[in-house]
Amino acid sequence: IFNRNFNISLPAAVENFFDNLFGGNKDGNTTLPSVNITDEEAAFDLQVALPGLSKEDIKLEINNNLLIISARKENSKEEKGTNWLRREFIHSSYYRAFTLPPEADSEKVAAQMENGLLTIRVGKKHSALPAGRTIKVQ
Repeated sequence: IFNRNFNISLPAAVENFFDNLFGGNKDGNTTLPSVNITDEEAAFDLQVALPGLSKEDIKLEINNNLLIISARKENSKEEKGTNWLRREFIHSSYYRAFTLPPEADSEKVAAQMENGLLTIRVGKKHSALPAGRTIKVQ
């Protein structure tokens, strides 16, 4: 239905090298948000797990038949002592794009964010819905 993203798993030594080189996640709290997609009769429903984010952090757009979901969160933490100051800036971002199937209607898209769950409903074109038919009784 939608193009699927395939995760490429790197050996732990390679992942640790990049974490060390670029100051990767030291606390282990970063995860790739999960996406569930269902194909209903009148629409496609997507659920994206984005815990800790608010609707203001999320950008949702359709461009060149792609449904693009992106999010950005910035936090800063500051600690002061007698003769020292420590500041930490935390930036996280998320980006995922899905090719819309031919029966998707890009004019009928609605989204809602509640309790860390982004729900997106993409309506289907009327011509894509199953046509009614008459069944001959024998």
